[in-house]
Amino acid sequence: MGVSVCDISAGMTALNAILQALLKRERTGEGSSIQVSLFDAIADWMNVPVLQFDYGGYHNIRTGVNHPSLAPYGAYRCADAKDIIFSVQNDREWINFCTKFLKRPELIRSPEFADNMKRLRNRSSLDEIVVARFAQISSHEAMGELEAAELAYGRLNQIEDVTHHCHLRRVAVSTPTGEIHLIAPAPIFDEENAPELGPVPGQGAHSEALRSEFGPQRR
Repeated sequence: MGVSVCDISAGMTALNAILQALLKRERTGEGSSIQVSLFDAIADWMNVPVLQFDYGGYHNIRTGVNHPSLAPYGAYRCADAKDIIFSVQNDREWINFCTKFLKRPELIRSPEFADNMKRLRNRSSLDEIVVARFAQISSHEAMGELEAAELAYGRLNQIEDVTHHCHLRRVAVSTPTGEIHLIAPAPIFDEENAPELGPVPGQGAHSEALRSEFGPQRR
């Protein structure tokens, strides 16, 4: 993602905690003292791999966009040099994947790949098959076949793809040097597609107000 995930997770956790505290106060009349650290917030997001390690003996390694508990799952390069991400999450999807995408129904009951745990153990050999199939077709063809197989999939977008994405909502904001278009906040209230945001203040725009409120008292 390339974003400050620890900072964002702490902010989201703090917001949820504040909402919980407000609800508690509404119901009980009691206030709350809240503490949220960057470490605790991001550690909470790591519960699944930690539990897998502590109780399942499964040691996760860095796998990029692959999934530590599912195979096949990841990004694959197509004939037009574009990457498609997809996943197989259950046996029904595995059957569809083998028959409708790989065109190799004999793999369904293969001793190497008959269930998800076997596919995980043999991820390398499975990936060789999947990589070869994606390399034969364009990204457009791949998405069409994955759609027909009823599998979850998507393009692996670069930043230029995101900024021109057809579903990206924008909101205009005034700045001292002209108008810019930010990505709109995610929540949509009352079908308002993009909220109205105030202008970005210029340098020193609030200096006098801050001095008046927080500066030394004038005699």
